[in-house]
Amino acid sequence: MRKFLIKMLVLVFIFANIFTTLSIVEYSAFPQLYSEAIFLMDGITGDVLYEQNADILYEPASTTKVMTAILAIENCNLDEPITIGKNPPLVDGSRIGIAEGEVYTMKELLLGLLLESGNDCAEAIAEHISGSNSAFGKLMTEKAHEIGATSTTFKNPSGLSEEGHVTTAHDLALIMQYALSLPAFIEISRTPYYFFEDHPFEDGTEKWATNRNNCLGEDSTYYYEYLYSGKTGYTPEANHTYTAAAKKDDQLLVGAFLNGVDKAGFYTSVGELFNWGFENFQTKKIISKGDTLDEYILDDNTTIPLLATEDIYYTSSSNITTINTSVEYTNKDFSTTSIRKGDILFNASLLVNGESYKNIDLSSGITREYTTEVQLQQAIEKVTKKKSFIPRILTVFIIIILLLVLLILRIRYVKRRRSFLKRRHKIRKKHNF
Repeated sequence: MRKFLIKMLVLVFIFANIFTTLSIVEYSAFPQLYSEAIFLMDGITGDVLYEQNADILYEPASTTKVMTAILAIENCNLDEPITIGKNPPLVDGSRIGIAEGEVYTMKELLLGLLLESGNDCAEAIAEHISGSNSAFGKLMTEKAHEIGATSTTFKNPSGLSEEGHVTTAHDLALIMQYALSLPAFIEISRTPYYFFEDHPFEDGTEKWATNRNNCLGEDSTYYYEYLYSGKTGYTPEANHTYTAAAKKDDQLLVGAFLNGVDKAGFYTSVGELFNWGFENFQTKKIISKGDTLDEYILDDNTTIPLLATEDIYYTSSSNITTINTSVEYTNKDFSTTSIRKGDILFNASLLVNGESYKNIDLSSGITREYTTEVQLQQAIEKVTKKKSFIPRILTVFIIIILLLVLLILRIRYVKRRRSFLKRRHKIRKKHNF
């Protein structure tokens, strides 16, 4: 019994040390976070770097406006004129002070939307595109689901608290990642300030919009040097919310943060989490579009290079120094098929360091026509390679016969062609064409 207890104590001691070591390795450089829900991913590959309560529903507050901006950019021209109706100027919350009857361009409303977080701009955009907030909310939800944010439901364009107006940290990050594919969104969201030259206030004072992104400008309280784009949010019901992208060298990270209660800790931890991502992960282009990934041997005379159809990026731990790639695919017979350069020949499994990573298409690097000459060549090769007792003279005879057949067919074609041209010439001459 005593020996048994001693053994158990030794095992407990060993496991305690193992778990302590793992904890130090995993969390020693990890920042303290001030959000209930967090999602951090690589902005290029979409690989998840960190998540916490990422699929739980929360109110997004003004981060909603990222989707409003997406729909505005995709459905309208930036110089498109928009006449302000009676409802947008009366909306609750943050406003830039638009007035009924004024005419703004879509870009001006987007500047008010993303810089000052103007709820009046959000409603003006919604009315212009869909006629009402509720109709626009349905359009927003459809777009969210289209890009993979399937747990999200939008009810209004501004993010004001409303029953059923919810998202998740995972979904919000996907929406932000999509917005980054729109150059206009990046440009406008990074604008430090804007002067509405043609739209002074009623008392004649100038109207300006200043970027309220707490981490963007060098004068911002929580400035983060690698911040690329983002949108803040706050309501008493949602608390602090934020979605942002950070860019360092060629690496792009996207994060979403929901239900933060300590403003200072909330925004400070955003930069710290991005730094943690940059320090612990790397993203590299491992394949460029047009790279030869394999060769398909068609016959003794023809080898087809199989090319990558897209750039491929790979996210890994920063301590990984060697990345080897290979492809696996089910073989096909293209010996009797005409192939054009660029034709997709295989859908292959891309292996990185021996493990399956993703499926990719492989295209042909050459053009190869399956002509009569090719067919004849294949027939000759088949005959000459076949093991049999046919004398060599018979093989040569067969080849000669095939060549004669080909020659006869060619002569017949030429004669028919000449006869056709003569008849056409006579007809034209007869009718003075």
